[in-house]
Amino acid sequence: MLRPPNIDPPQRPLSIMTTATSASGQDKTGATWATAVTDENAWEDLILTLDGGGIRGYASLLILKRLVHEIVKCERRLQETEGPIKDSPRQSFNEDELLLCHYFDYMYGTSTGGLISVMLGRLRMTVPQCLEIYRQVGNDLFGHRRNVLPLATKYRHKPLEKAVQRIVKEYCKHHENCDGLDWHPWNVDEKDAPTSSSASTTGETYRICQSICLTATRSGQLDEAYLLRTYDHRYDPEICPIWLTPYNEGADKLKIWQVTRATSAAPFFFKMLEADFGPQRGKVGFKDGGIRENNPSYAAYSEHASLRGDDHEPALLLSVGTGRPDTSHDGFAAAWPGPFGKVPLVKQWSEKIAVFKNLLIKYTEGEDRHKMMRTIAKGEHRWYKRLNVNKGLENMKMDHWESGHWTDPSTGIKKVVPGGKSLTRMEEATHAYLDRNEADKTLLEYQPPKVVLQQVAERLVRHRRAREATKHQDLKRWETHMGQYLTGTRVDHEDGAVKK
Repeated sequence: MLRPPNIDPPQRPLSIMTTATSASGQDKTGATWATAVTDENAWEDLILTLDGGGIRGYASLLILKRLVHEIVKCERRLQETEGPIKDSPRQSFNEDELLLCHYFDYMYGTSTGGLISVMLGRLRMTVPQCLEIYRQVGNDLFGHRRNVLPLATKYRHKPLEKAVQRIVKEYCKHHENCDGLDWHPWNVDEKDAPTSSSASTTGETYRICQSICLTATRSGQLDEAYLLRTYDHRYDPEICPIWLTPYNEGADKLKIWQVTRATSAAPFFFKMLEADFGPQRGKVGFKDGGIRENNPSYAAYSEHASLRGDDHEPALLLSVGTGRPDTSHDGFAAAWPGPFGKVPLVKQWSEKIAVFKNLLIKYTEGEDRHKMMRTIAKGEHRWYKRLNVNKGLENMKMDHWESGHWTDPSTGIKKVVPGGKSLTRMEEATHAYLDRNEADKTLLEYQPPKVVLQQVAERLVRHRRAREATKHQDLKRWETHMGQYLTGTRVDHEDGAVKK
């Protein structure tokens, strides 16, 4: 079970803007913010959001892999300079074994980002495991095109469904002999309706890392997305800000494979998912959330505001993209070379093509949401951060899967593999982005990406250490967050023995 039964959690008042000190606001370098963690704000929300982008989600995972590297470096440094946490069983940190679900409270994802959020949060997998999954299933999903006709569905959806079921079966930590058909909400079984797992508006403090996949439904509301949560969320009018446009409520009773299909059902790529919710709701059709919000950062911020209130900022909202698009002719046609380009009919046709391309750009990029979030957060030097490869992936299609040379990171052996050219391109572009020593002022970067990652890692590690150092104040909260009720390794509070 995921939370201790028959225990009333202590009522803890929500602090107000404890992470937004005037000192961190004035320090434009971000250094003050990175270390501004105390016992009082240790449990403030740490949020990760992941854009859509098809196979380019591999680049997002490479960014997270570097984040894990920085987290391990910071854990080791603080353990050496400040000492290990008292009574902590963790004395070493390994990049291949570290779980990001031990550092984040919420993970939001759209399309391929939804799949990653499910693997990292709901299935509690490591980043190296997710990278290997992408390399394995890329060929199954995009290596065999179903149809070449215009406007027809390009790929079969069954390989995606089977792949996710196989992943769930292999990495499930909830029970033995998993059949791969687990529910997405944490507290749902075959008989019971969805219930709140720990992130409610009632002051509940017991929570495990939550995954939220952003999708779209046939609701007719073209300006709104739909959230598929692992927890039951209800909007409290006494807490919700008046400016907030609420998304749907509750936790839909869907299998993990259904949720990943729903958020990944990109038009013209995969068939829409239809789920039958019984006589009251009937059948609901789900499509790729990128139709509404390919970057789910604002959805995450809005949900946080509905949980914590208008004047309460998250401790961290890290937004990770799948590569900036080419916007050099965003909405405008490039001049056709020669006198032929001056023909009115040609100019008109070129403009229509450009507008169509512009729509595709808007569908697959998340920079508009990023600009909105940067304005809300008054910059990126405090709680809001954005990491997104700015060069090298501009014209890479979301189903780009081309055979070629690729170097296996575990063996160092270079060989020709399916998708090798695509994987190598994403690796080279992402590493060049993360290794950059200077901030790009045209992108309004306050620090180069490598420094941003170091600051994010420092903040995450200090939160984890502060939470563990004060776990005696509410041990069940700590054990729930760490997944000990999920894995059966909680401590019996009478005799101190580990219960399996």
